[in-house]
Amino acid sequence: MNEITKTQQRTRSYWYSDGIPEIVTGIAFVLIGLPLYASARTGIEMLSTLLPLVSMILLLPLSARVVRRLKDRITYQRTGYVKYPRPVITRRRKVSILALLIAISAAVIVSSRGNYTLSGTLGKSMLLGMGFGIAGLLAVRAWKMQMPRFFINAAISSGFALALGFMATGFVEGVGLLLSVVGAASFVIGMVALLSYIRRHPKSAAETA
Repeated sequence: MNEITKTQQRTRSYWYSDGIPEIVTGIAFVLIGLPLYASARTGIEMLSTLLPLVSMILLLPLSARVVRRLKDRITYQRTGYVKYPRPVITRRRKVSILALLIAISAAVIVSSRGNYTLSGTLGKSMLLGMGFGIAGLLAVRAWKMQMPRFFINAAISSGFALALGFMATGFVEGVGLLLSVVGAASFVIGMVALLSYIRRHPKSAAETA
Protein backbone atom coordinates (compact mmCIF):
# COMPACT_ATOMS: atom_id res chain seq x y z
CA MET A 1 0.00 0.00 0.00
CA ASN A 2 1.57 3.28 -1.12
CA GLU A 3 1.44 6.56 0.80
CA ILE A 4 -1.38 8.02 -1.33
CA THR A 5 -3.58 5.00 -0.67
CA LYS A 6 -2.77 5.14 3.04
CA THR A 7 -3.68 8.83 3.17
CA GLN A 8 -6.99 8.18 1.40
CA GLN A 9 -7.75 5.34 3.80
CA ARG A 10 -7.01 7.50 6.85
CA THR A 11 -9.24 10.27 5.46
CA ARG A 12 -12.14 7.90 4.87
CA SER A 13 -11.63 6.31 8.29
CA TYR A 14 -11.71 9.76 9.89
CA TRP A 15 -15.09 10.40 8.27
CA TYR A 16 -16.55 7.34 10.01
CA SER A 17 -14.58 7.54 13.26
CA ASP A 18 -17.27 9.49 15.14
CA GLY A 19 -20.20 7.21 14.26
CA ILE A 20 -22.35 10.10 12.99
CA PRO A 21 -22.88 8.71 9.47
CA GLU A 22 -24.11 5.44 10.97
CA ILE A 23 -26.52 7.24 13.30
CA VAL A 24 -28.09 9.30 10.53
CA THR A 25 -28.23 6.40 8.06
CA GLY A 26 -29.75 4.18 10.73
CA ILE A 27 -32.53 6.68 11.40
CA ALA A 28 -33.24 6.97 7.67
CA PHE A 29 -33.47 3.17 7.34
CA VAL A 30 -35.87 2.93 10.27
CA LEU A 31 -38.07 5.72 8.90
CA ILE A 32 -38.33 3.82 5.62
CA GLY A 33 -38.74 0.36 7.16
CA LEU A 34 -41.26 1.03 9.92
CA PRO A 35 -44.04 2.30 7.60
CA LEU A 36 -43.62 -0.81 5.42
CA TYR A 37 -43.86 -3.07 8.45
CA ALA A 38 -46.83 -1.15 9.88
CA SER A 39 -48.62 -1.28 6.54
CA ALA A 40 -48.27 -5.05 6.34
CA ARG A 41 -49.57 -5.44 9.90
CA THR A 42 -52.43 -2.96 9.67
CA GLY A 43 -53.40 -3.05 6.00
CA ILE A 44 -53.15 0.74 5.71
CA GLU A 45 -51.90 1.18 2.15
CA MET A 46 -50.65 4.74 2.56
CA LEU A 47 -48.04 3.62 5.10
CA SER A 48 -46.29 1.49 2.49
CA THR A 49 -46.67 3.76 -0.52
CA LEU A 50 -46.57 7.45 0.32
CA LEU A 51 -44.32 7.48 3.40
CA PRO A 52 -41.51 5.25 2.06
CA LEU A 53 -41.44 7.17 -1.22
CA VAL A 54 -41.27 10.50 0.62
CA SER A 55 -38.54 9.06 2.84
CA MET A 56 -36.45 7.89 -0.11
CA ILE A 57 -36.88 11.18 -1.97
CA LEU A 58 -36.31 13.51 0.99
CA LEU A 59 -34.61 11.70 3.87
CA LEU A 60 -31.71 10.06 2.06
CA PRO A 61 -30.47 13.25 0.32
CA LEU A 62 -31.17 15.27 3.46
CA SER A 63 -29.12 12.87 5.56
CA ALA A 64 -25.88 14.08 3.93
CA ARG A 65 -26.62 17.63 5.08
CA VAL A 66 -27.48 16.45 8.57
CA VAL A 67 -24.20 14.53 8.79
CA ARG A 68 -22.19 17.59 7.73
CA ARG A 69 -24.04 19.82 10.20
CA LEU A 70 -23.42 17.44 13.08
CA LYS A 71 -19.77 17.10 12.15
CA ASP A 72 -19.43 20.89 12.15
CA ARG A 73 -20.82 21.01 15.68
CA ILE A 74 -19.15 17.92 17.15
CA THR A 75 -16.27 16.48 15.14
CA TYR A 76 -14.43 19.36 13.52
CA GLN A 77 -14.40 21.36 16.75
CA ARG A 78 -12.48 18.53 18.40
CA THR A 79 -10.15 17.01 15.83
CA GLY A 80 -10.23 19.45 12.92
CA TYR A 81 -11.67 19.48 9.43
CA VAL A 82 -10.67 16.98 6.78
CA LYS A 83 -12.31 17.02 3.37
CA TYR A 84 -13.84 13.65 2.66
CA PRO A 85 -12.92 12.36 -0.82
CA ARG A 86 -15.79 11.20 -2.99
CA PRO A 87 -15.74 7.39 -2.96
CA VAL A 88 -15.34 5.52 -6.22
CA ILE A 89 -18.54 3.55 -6.84
CA THR A 90 -17.45 0.10 -7.94
CA ARG A 91 -19.57 -2.26 -10.02
CA ARG A 92 -20.26 -4.45 -6.96
CA ARG A 93 -21.40 -1.45 -4.94
CA LYS A 94 -23.62 -0.25 -7.79
CA VAL A 95 -25.25 -3.69 -7.97
CA SER A 96 -25.82 -3.78 -4.19
CA ILE A 97 -27.34 -0.29 -4.12
CA LEU A 98 -29.52 -1.12 -7.12
CA ALA A 99 -30.71 -4.31 -5.42
CA LEU A 100 -31.64 -2.34 -2.30
CA LEU A 101 -33.63 0.23 -4.31
CA ILE A 102 -35.35 -2.50 -6.32
CA ALA A 103 -36.38 -4.35 -3.16
CA ILE A 104 -37.83 -1.22 -1.56
CA SER A 105 -39.59 -0.24 -4.79
CA ALA A 106 -40.97 -3.76 -5.17
CA ALA A 107 -42.31 -3.62 -1.62
CA VAL A 108 -44.08 -0.35 -2.38
CA ILE A 109 -45.55 -1.71 -5.62
CA VAL A 110 -46.66 -5.00 -4.09
CA SER A 111 -48.29 -3.21 -1.18
CA SER A 112 -50.06 -0.70 -3.43
CA ARG A 113 -51.68 -3.61 -5.28
CA GLY A 114 -52.92 -5.13 -2.06
CA ASN A 115 -50.60 -8.15 -2.07
CA TYR A 116 -48.82 -8.14 1.26
CA THR A 117 -47.38 -11.62 1.07
CA LEU A 118 -45.43 -12.30 -2.12
CA SER A 119 -44.72 -15.61 -0.47
CA GLY A 120 -42.62 -18.32 -2.01
CA THR A 121 -39.18 -18.54 -3.47
CA LEU A 122 -39.23 -15.17 -5.23
CA GLY A 123 -40.04 -13.15 -2.11
CA LYS A 124 -37.59 -15.05 0.09
CA SER A 125 -34.87 -14.75 -2.55
CA MET A 126 -35.38 -10.98 -2.80
CA LEU A 127 -35.17 -10.63 0.98
CA LEU A 128 -31.99 -12.71 1.08
CA GLY A 129 -30.49 -10.69 -1.76
CA MET A 130 -31.35 -7.45 0.00
CA GLY A 131 -29.91 -8.59 3.33
CA PHE A 132 -26.71 -9.96 1.84
CA GLY A 133 -26.35 -6.90 -0.38
CA ILE A 134 -26.41 -4.59 2.64
CA ALA A 135 -24.08 -6.95 4.51
CA GLY A 136 -21.66 -6.97 1.58
CA LEU A 137 -21.47 -3.18 1.48
CA LEU A 138 -20.84 -3.03 5.22
CA ALA A 139 -18.22 -5.80 5.11
CA VAL A 140 -16.31 -4.08 2.31
CA ARG A 141 -16.43 -0.82 4.25
CA ALA A 142 -15.17 -2.55 7.39
CA TRP A 143 -12.27 -4.06 5.48
CA LYS A 144 -11.30 -0.88 3.64
CA MET A 145 -11.63 1.39 6.68
CA GLN A 146 -10.13 -1.14 9.11
CA MET A 147 -13.17 -0.64 11.37
CA PRO A 148 -14.39 -3.97 12.77
CA ARG A 149 -17.65 -2.48 14.05
CA PHE A 150 -19.05 -2.52 10.51
CA PHE A 151 -18.69 -6.31 10.53
CA ILE A 152 -21.17 -6.40 13.43
CA ASN A 153 -23.88 -4.70 11.40
CA ALA A 154 -23.00 -6.83 8.38
CA ALA A 155 -23.49 -9.97 10.49
CA ILE A 156 -26.81 -8.63 11.79
CA SER A 157 -28.02 -7.88 8.27
CA SER A 158 -27.12 -11.27 6.81
CA GLY A 159 -28.23 -13.16 9.92
CA PHE A 160 -31.63 -11.47 10.07
CA ALA A 161 -32.14 -11.97 6.32
CA LEU A 162 -31.52 -15.69 6.86
CA ALA A 163 -33.93 -15.70 9.80
CA LEU A 164 -36.64 -14.12 7.66
CA GLY A 165 -36.34 -17.12 5.35
CA PHE A 166 -37.70 -19.30 8.15
CA MET A 167 -40.32 -16.82 9.42
CA ALA A 168 -43.91 -16.67 8.22
CA THR A 169 -43.65 -13.07 7.10
CA GLY A 170 -44.79 -11.53 3.85
CA PHE A 171 -42.44 -9.73 1.53
CA VAL A 172 -43.47 -6.19 2.48
CA GLU A 173 -43.35 -7.01 6.19
CA GLY A 174 -39.95 -8.66 5.72
CA VAL A 175 -38.46 -5.67 3.93
CA GLY A 176 -39.79 -3.38 6.65
CA LEU A 177 -38.38 -5.57 9.41
CA LEU A 178 -35.00 -5.93 7.72
CA LEU A 179 -34.56 -2.19 7.16
CA SER A 180 -35.78 -1.39 10.68
CA VAL A 181 -33.47 -3.92 12.35
CA VAL A 182 -30.42 -2.93 10.29
CA GLY A 183 -31.21 0.75 10.87
CA ALA A 184 -31.65 0.29 14.61
CA ALA A 185 -28.39 -1.66 14.83
CA SER A 186 -26.60 1.03 12.84
CA PHE A 187 -27.98 3.71 15.17
CA VAL A 188 -26.91 1.86 18.33
CA ILE A 189 -23.43 1.06 16.98
CA GLY A 190 -23.05 4.65 15.79
CA MET A 191 -24.08 6.04 19.19
CA VAL A 192 -21.53 3.83 20.95
CA ALA A 193 -18.86 5.05 18.51
CA LEU A 194 -19.90 8.68 19.01
CA LEU A 195 -19.83 8.49 22.81
CA SER A 196 -16.41 6.82 22.64
CA TYR A 197 -15.19 9.51 20.25
CA ILE A 198 -16.39 12.32 22.54
CA ARG A 199 -14.68 10.73 25.54
CA ARG A 200 -11.41 10.41 23.61
CA HIS A 201 -11.60 13.97 22.25
CA PRO A 202 -13.21 16.32 24.80
CA LYS A 203 -13.48 20.00 24.02
CA SER A 204 -10.75 22.18 25.46
CA ALA A 205 -11.52 24.64 28.26
CA ALA A 206 -11.23 27.57 25.83
CA GLU A 207 -13.80 26.05 23.49
CA THR A 208 -16.32 25.29 26.25
CA ALA A 209 -16.02 28.75 27.84
